[in-house]
Amino acid sequence: MTADSHRQALELQPKKQPRQARARATFDAIVESAARLLAAEGYAAVSTNRVAEVAGVSIGSLYEYFPNKQSIVATALARVMREIAEEVSESMRIALALDDQPRGGIDYWMRAMTAALEKRGPLLRVALREVPFLWDIPEVRDLSDTLQHIAREGGHKSQRVIHFDDLEASTYLLMTMVWSAILQSVLYRPAHLSRERLTRTLVDMVIKLL
Repeated sequence: MTADSHRQALELQPKKQPRQARARATFDAIVESAARLLAAEGYAAVSTNRVAEVAGVSIGSLYEYFPNKQSIVATALARVMREIAEEVSESMRIALALDDQPRGGIDYWMRAMTAALEKRGPLLRVALREVPFLWDIPEVRDLSDTLQHIAREGGHKSQRVIHFDDLEASTYLLMTMVWSAILQSVLYRPAHLSRERLTRTLVDMVIKLL
């Protein structure tokens, strides 16, 4: 890592983390306001002054926690990536506990992953198109590995109903294909293809691969 890239990475971090409830409320208001602005108006519209205004905090309070707008946006997107990973993990746990296996479990998990992305669709579209340092955010870079870890755990726990000659390779490829398909359908779905139609078709395709 060069000195410039290292410096940029440091500037994507908050100056400090809040410790008390009031400070956490201020910090969260800043981060959540940045996320709303980013989704509604785009990256160019996000500035420290605008975020402070929307959050209802002073610009001094904002700079107490963040050095620049990039660090606020990075913190907001990192939080979103963690939320997505947590929801995907929890939905896997629920899917594995369902009686109707493998179809019922797979159907539930596909729909849960779709919902996790769909409710954040506007924000994710802007992030992918406009945020220049998106892949410098560790949580964004690591999301694929996190999802693969979740899928591997699910694969091991479902071996009584799903059988692959090479579980590791099959799980990796299936997770990669499924996540790419869901992300594409959420962000860029053609108007004539409904969410329900795509989800049912994806579940059918996965079942046929098992």
